[in-house]
Amino acid sequence: MQPFEGVDVLDLTQSIAGPVSTAMLASMGANVVKLEPPDGDAFRGMLGGAMFTYANRGGKRSIAVDLKTEEGATVARDLARRADVVVESFRPGVVEKFGLDYETTRAENPGVVYCSVSGFGQGGPYRDYPAYDPVVQAASGLMSVIGYPDRPPVRIGASVIDCGTGANAAFMMASALRERERTGEGEYIDMSLFDVAVSWMGYWLAYYDSVGETPRRAGSRLHGFAPNNVFEAGDGDALYMSAISDHLYERVCRAVDREDLLDDERFGSPDDRWDNREVLEAELAETFARYERDALVERLAAAGVPTGPLQGVTDLLDDDHLAARDLVTETENVERDRRVRTAAYPLRTREGLPDLADPPSLGEHTREVLADLGVAESEVDRLLEEDVVRDA
Repeated sequence: MQPFEGVDVLDLTQSIAGPVSTAMLASMGANVVKLEPPDGDAFRGMLGGAMFTYANRGGKRSIAVDLKTEEGATVARDLARRADVVVESFRPGVVEKFGLDYETTRAENPGVVYCSVSGFGQGGPYRDYPAYDPVVQAASGLMSVIGYPDRPPVRIGASVIDCGTGANAAFMMASALRERERTGEGEYIDMSLFDVAVSWMGYWLAYYDSVGETPRRAGSRLHGFAPNNVFEAGDGDALYMSAISDHLYERVCRAVDREDLLDDERFGSPDDRWDNREVLEAELAETFARYERDALVERLAAAGVPTGPLQGVTDLLDDDHLAARDLVTETENVERDRRVRTAAYPLRTREGLPDLADPPSLGEHTREVLADLGVAESEVDRLLEEDVVRDA
């Protein structure tokens, strides 16, 4: 499935959120030109190149340009003039300095779909605050519900807001391209990590207004529900089980031959089970210790109880279900010059997951992209000599 074949995308993003959005478009056929500063995307070397590797697959072409030079900014504006989609992740107000803002771009390219990706959005009191994923986890309230009640809040240990923002941005750009087919009009999209994170707090906001209580950290539990936690099996391996309703609780008890718990008044209702959660989970932990973890997971799952093994990275890479779903793919870590395993993007159709080309080296396609713009080879040589652009 290549619905964006023939769609030209100028990628002016760094970090994770913007690059993930353009990688998704590239994986669906878009021609993505990633314009980087002369020293590259700031995330190229982070975690040994792992972040850049994950977020920049799909066949993007890299051109390294110094936007602080007038000729470099002119190259970028020429690319924007020809693009169907422009995506940028500068701090609000910065693109105006280079003549790459939406209004300037639209004046020469009326049908452009233009997306700004930022930490806190293009307006509001936090507009100019720099932000990374965990900063937004904190500001959005998300971090306040993560961790244990007797300890400080903690961040989610993956860039979930970045990846969620990238997916939302890709959806909005795809929607705007579809709308342009109907109306001929371009669109401006203001996509922020903060907006996405707040949207994920939706049911907690509604909970506060519904019952008048502030949600509290509950560790691995979901506040208000039990049994709903991490449990250790008899072989020392752990699983997560969630039985948040009466019928699921009954299934757990029957699956592990603890029907006696169904007659215990302390656990008679969801509220009772939450109020007596420590006692209930101790009863179940003692019972679960009679089983090996994998056998217990299979037993509970067969009974219709939401459950799964608690796995680390090494476990995950050896997981049979992950292999059956083709969720691990090999790609080039261009910063380490080696093939590495990473996760596929979850863009499955009846044909399976898309094959993604390797991420580009810095400036790998500088000559190629400039040639597409009609720049003579001798002029490219001059731009390289004067450090306006850089190649691999």
